[in-house]
Amino acid sequence: MSGPVKSREELLGIGECRDRDQELVRLIARHGAMTIEQVQRGMGAGRSVTYRRFARCEAAGLVERLRVPGIASVLHATRDGIRYAGLPLAVATISAGNVKHVLSCASVAIRFGETFGHDAVLTEREIIAAEVLEGRPIASAKVGHHRGRPRMHRADLAVLGDGGTIAVEVELTPKSPRRLEAIIRAWRSTIASGSLVQVRYFCAPGQTRRVVDRAVAAVRAQDFILVVDLPQ
Repeated sequence: MSGPVKSREELLGIGECRDRDQELVRLIARHGAMTIEQVQRGMGAGRSVTYRRFARCEAAGLVERLRVPGIASVLHATRDGIRYAGLPLAVATISAGNVKHVLSCASVAIRFGETFGHDAVLTEREIIAAEVLEGRPIASAKVGHHRGRPRMHRADLAVLGDGGTIAVEVELTPKSPRRLEAIIRAWRSTIASGSLVQVRYFCAPGQTRRVVDRAVAAVRAQDFILVVDLPQ
């Protein structure tokens, strides 16, 4: 069984934000990239206030706008911004290949934050940093071995609830059934060990959702894994 659930600050070794500008930079840095609408919702601020605050931080070199083919401009934290936010993270690499998944994860994280509190949500970037700092899995499951070392699968998000940690997966495209069943089997074992209390899959409707549903049924993990459609 795992010990008491630590707070996000304890897991990452960070302090509280000093002001709203720092909060904006930290929010963007945590996720890697966000839209201005996501920042507005995540901060619970008005549109004009959010634009002014972002412009001020952009002028200071803390954040920037990225132009990604096929996507409107997204907001991104610079190295100076991440340092200013006090986060133990590298500069996020954003490309045409990953930006939709990054933004989808941000939307799901904001929804969980509105229910559990934004400080209770860890992004994948924060999960990586927390697992390095803690020296143990926070929201990862062992899916095998590679060259004598455990091969881990990491969740897209983690929610630090009072009853334990919830791992969150965001699926936009179908994985192969064999690979997905191996991951879900690993999640089931992790839950049985007491490290997690639940895994929630947010899936694009249609084929992606059907593949996940079939894999969960094949592994008989319905009691531990909740599958829902990804919110539009």
